[in-house]
Amino acid sequence: MSMLRSLLVLLCSALACAQSEPPKAFVHDFGAPGVTGSFRAQIAPAGGGLVWLQSADHFINLAAARKETKSGADYLLLAFNGTDHALRLGLGAASASSPAFGVAPDDARAIWTTTAAADRVTFTLDGGAGLVLEKVLRHDPAWRGFELEIALQNKSSTATGSLDFVLGGPALVVPHESGLFGTLSVGIASPVTGDTLHVVPQAGAVQRLAVDPNQLSFAGSTNRFFGAFLWPKEAAAQQSLRSIDVDTVPPFGDPESGTLPNTSTRVRYGMQLAIPAVGAETRVKFGLYFGPKSYRVFSTLPEPDRFAPILDVDLNAPCCFSVTMPGGRPMAKVLLWLLGWFYDLVGNWGVAIMMLTILVRSLLLPVNFKMQKSMRAYSARMAVLKPKLDALKQKHGDDKAAYQQAMIAFQREHKMLPPLGGCIPIFATMPIYIGLFTALRTAYDVRQQPFFGWIEDLSRPDEMFSLGFWPEQFNLLPILWIILMLIQMLRQPLPTDPQQRQSMQIMRFMPLIFGVMLYTYAAALLVYMVTSMLWTFVESAITKKILGPIDPNVAALTPQTF
Repeated sequence: MSMLRSLLVLLCSALACAQSEPPKAFVHDFGAPGVTGSFRAQIAPAGGGLVWLQSADHFINLAAARKETKSGADYLLLAFNGTDHALRLGLGAASASSPAFGVAPDDARAIWTTTAAADRVTFTLDGGAGLVLEKVLRHDPAWRGFELEIALQNKSSTATGSLDFVLGGPALVVPHESGLFGTLSVGIASPVTGDTLHVVPQAGAVQRLAVDPNQLSFAGSTNRFFGAFLWPKEAAAQQSLRSIDVDTVPPFGDPESGTLPNTSTRVRYGMQLAIPAVGAETRVKFGLYFGPKSYRVFSTLPEPDRFAPILDVDLNAPCCFSVTMPGGRPMAKVLLWLLGWFYDLVGNWGVAIMMLTILVRSLLLPVNFKMQKSMRAYSARMAVLKPKLDALKQKHGDDKAAYQQAMIAFQREHKMLPPLGGCIPIFATMPIYIGLFTALRTAYDVRQQPFFGWIEDLSRPDEMFSLGFWPEQFNLLPILWIILMLIQMLRQPLPTDPQQRQSMQIMRFMPLIFGVMLYTYAAALLVYMVTSMLWTFVESAITKKILGPIDPNVAALTPQTF
């Protein structure tokens, strides 16, 4: 009898424990895998949010995309928030101590009643003080995302006024390799009118964007190829917004997604909802976009121009030491448009890059030829004047002030200024190079796009074969570019002037430095650089045939084009 009683006690205890355990997170499919704008998400009733979000029409690599039968491990992980779930709704600082609602809705102990249907998940939380929160996440494939409804319902509360809430945005995955391409994870807020703001907050810091939320077009965060943006879909939602804050996550490295500490930018949306009368509700609607950053993709959305400002940010990347190259962004836009046009023509992004390169270099050929001609004429004139310059230097000896005055007078007399045409190719080529550099580093359109042979993903290094030691992979394209660049430079005779000769010898090491810097860069850029170098040989042959061999004194004055 006592044994039976003990078994009953144990059974009752087990049942009580089972009832007290919070419901487990579950996976829900929004749309059919492989269909544009479809997603898989893990839903967490505890705290009411998303643990992670996968894009069910993007894959982790080309091998996964080619599988006939795919599993969850094949789909691309877009966002991973760990214990701090995405789309959690917490009380703002002004309402955190208010008893009007009751339980903190973003607390892990706050269990939201969660119901899932084919195209939506509904979260409901009774705060225990007569007010109820409801969130409806409804799939919206046309926008490559969701419609998010947030409602504050009054069942029996006598409270008045309003409550402040904070909606946590998703933390997009930023793989370790993305650090090779500059800072690509930013928080962005774009007003309907005025300048778009973007920020990369300091690690662990919270920064408020100086934008009027009531004029917001959209706000969100990015990684290299994708963006997560929220925008108000109605006037009530627009008016509910109070602030846009950004911070960095995760606090520690995330081995599951490969995101390093504080490399993903997260946006938090502050909003205010009026407490309705008993039996009424306050409801607001927002749109959520989870998709590629691409003009071609944006053109398929119901409002093609809404998210275009994010590409303005991406294409305005600094050249070096935070110095922005003038003309880089508009040039990048033009080059992307031309690149897309060539792709539509031939159906291969690698071939399209080669065609674009040949077009650009062909257009610059007359300018380069004119520069070569003018620089050779200038060099010939300088060769005639060189004895006089040497005599002038010997006459004044160590008297630097007298030598400088004599040189100024000599330059005026003989009009020794180099031709302005010699600078044009440098200024014409650099915006093109920087424009294509910035365009290809974030070009979603080349992601997982094969070129030929072993090059199966133009957005990654070409990775011909594994080495088993640093640098892990043998990348042929950067090595090929170094060889071509060295051949081109070694073909140019060294100047006879000792100072110019020394400078030219130092310049011959530059290909090695650039090659090391770009060794792990995207194959798309290296296809451009190798094609450009091959075109340089063609251009040199044409110039040599018309103008004759290069004078040794001209070699140091001839700028290299990429």
